[in-house]
Amino acid sequence: MQMKCMLALVITVVFSGLQAQQTNYDAIVQPIEAKARDFSEYLVQLAWLNSPENAVLQDELLNSRSANKNIRKEWMRDVQASFNINESNLRGADTLGNVFFPRYNFGVMLNLYNIISQPEKSKIGARQVRIAEQRINQLKLKTRSETLQAWATFRLAREILKERALVEQELNNNFILIQQLYKSDEKTLEEYTTASAAYYQARESRIRAEAEQELAKFKLEEIVGLKWEQIEHPKKEE
Repeated sequence: MQMKCMLALVITVVFSGLQAQQTNYDAIVQPIEAKARDFSEYLVQLAWLNSPENAVLQDELLNSRSANKNIRKEWMRDVQASFNINESNLRGADTLGNVFFPRYNFGVMLNLYNIISQPEKSKIGARQVRIAEQRINQLKLKTRSETLQAWATFRLAREILKERALVEQELNNNFILIQQLYKSDEKTLEEYTTASAAYYQARESRIRAEAEQELAKFKLEEIVGLKWEQIEHPKKEE
């Protein structure tokens, strides 16, 4: 009995923990009207705001909500009423047969299948709305991940370029010095060629790093929907 109580307690605690860890999608992508916590979160907001896929999913959500409203009213479409007047009775009962027919005829036709199936149709409509909402949530996760990865890649490429540029500058200064000393026979040909090779290798590395930074910048621009130069934020260059 004690084991059962302990097991029930553990299950309750675990379940409570799982509920506490459910995703808050407003934290995944902060609302546009909210001030971003930092520059990276601001980039996520820009990516979400300028995403064509987001615009499509938002319209699909509106469509699913409208369709769900129409489903709840659908049963009224299948209600048909008819009304007619017995002209013979209006003229008078000139025959005994007219006595057995009413003066007015009123009828209602119902589609029982549609009426009976209406609750299930409403459930389907509600599920379609939830599906549309979850697609938006999935896009939020994807947008955040791609934006932060692109921002991290761009920052890394930018720092690598700075380091490569410093190395190139140092090796260039060293090469110029060795070149001058070589001309005055104070350095050997081997020392000159070694300094030359090191400088040009550093130069090539800097050029490659520059290209990597540009590619990373283009990827980030594609995701946020703006050129890097168009992005305005106090902490942009930090």
